[in-house]
Amino acid sequence: MNSTATTPLFSGGNELDTSPEKFGFLRESNDAIADADVLRERMDRDGYLFLPGFFDREDVRAARLAVCEEFAEEGLLDPEQPIELAIARLDTKLAFRPDIANGDQSGKLIRKVIYGEKIMQFFSMFLSGEATHYDFTWMRTIAPGLGSPAHCDVIFMGRGTTNLYTAWVPFGDVPLNVGGLLLIEGSHHDHNVLESYCTMDYDSSCQNRPDEHPLKTAGFHSSGAISDNMPQMRDTVGRRLLTAQEYKMGDLLIFSVFLVHGSLDNQSKEIRMSTDSRYQLKSEPLDERWVGEHPPGHGGDSVRGAIC
Repeated sequence: MNSTATTPLFSGGNELDTSPEKFGFLRESNDAIADADVLRERMDRDGYLFLPGFFDREDVRAARLAVCEEFAEEGLLDPEQPIELAIARLDTKLAFRPDIANGDQSGKLIRKVIYGEKIMQFFSMFLSGEATHYDFTWMRTIAPGLGSPAHCDVIFMGRGTTNLYTAWVPFGDVPLNVGGLLLIEGSHHDHNVLESYCTMDYDSSCQNRPDEHPLKTAGFHSSGAISDNMPQMRDTVGRRLLTAQEYKMGDLLIFSVFLVHGSLDNQSKEIRMSTDSRYQLKSEPLDERWVGEHPPGHGGDSVRGAIC
């Protein structure tokens, strides 16, 4: 769906060109939700599937409220505002809280949503075989300010199968000014991205240049970003930036680990909450960094030497 945003939008502090040639809104796929062939065709073409209202909204809301209560206990919220609004206390700095999603308090409610029977059945249908998921869950809690820079997930989790998909789930309604996920449509087919950046492994080190990271020596960011300028990256790929007019609690956005994505900046007073979770066929290799009772994650023994 083509459209134009009515107010200025930013990503990484860079204003977006929201003309219809460069910006649009996600195509919904609920019309084909039970047709695996159509879903796979759309995923191959666009790099994503957007399924509004996939989850029970009240299940998502219960998890959101539990997270908000944790934030309130930590003094991160404005005490003059209702807790569930997640209005950040002035100057709150917050971006990444996997400890919450993988913990025992609100984490149980989060995992009930994103690893429940409905989504696992969906992925088994979509993948034509029994699906499984990573044990580690990523949670972003974006305070007012800059969003996530442009990147592809494969460089962070490419040691197992690459027939791997990310599910982005908003734990709250996310209008444009709150800063939802932003992607470059079709970027999973861009040869320059696939043949350079997507061959990298975040957990690597330069044996011959110990003060540098292989990503940096290859011209990217040691943070793992392909670019900190989403409009420039869009121009490089030559396709539109896409987001939703308003993500809602209950929505599900699935995309390829080769798709370039990031997020809009959060221009509101609210903490934007979302999770990233990963799904694949159970029969295919899993990335050992993200599975098990205590996934090792990045760093430590996960780092591999490389010649830069």
